[in-house]
Amino acid sequence: MRTRNFEPKKTCPRCEIKVPESVEVCPECGLVFSRLAIATNKDAKRKKKRGDRQFILKTTKIPSDVSYIKLLLLTIFTGVVGGHCFYVGRYLRGSVLLVNFLIICCMTIFNSQLIAYSETLVATLSTICGFVAILWFWDIFMVALKKFKIPIAIDLQNDDFLKDTKGEN
Repeated sequence: MRTRNFEPKKTCPRCEIKVPESVEVCPECGLVFSRLAIATNKDAKRKKKRGDRQFILKTTKIPSDVSYIKLLLLTIFTGVVGGHCFYVGRYLRGSVLLVNFLIICCMTIFNSQLIAYSETLVATLSTICGFVAILWFWDIFMVALKKFKIPIAIDLQNDDFLKDTKGEN
């Protein structure tokens, strides 16, 4: 009987292929994995505000400037308003959760007036808000399993991948 020796694998955050843990450079896109250790979420937020989105990667490996405990607690207690998303710089997702929470609050406060106006509108909004609220529970699950994607910034100017994509245009 033959036994296989399975080597643990890691996923490249840029091209999403699985490579063995021992590989130092992604064979598909040329990303140097050692650069992920020095990449920070703070730089990603700064680059996102400037519009340098080509330098931002999303990874499940928690960067050094993000606290896992703080992220988990923010997800549990302020996740319904998107607090954890604003903490890591996922502003669009955080805004969707915040607007969803505000709509739910308005529907709760003005419930009788809205039902008198249109029951169909209330039913439709409630359904949509319910589906969006599931994002909060999904995020709690993903953060607890350490699978929540956090943006990080890496200087890609020296990488072959960026040169290839610019050369194709």
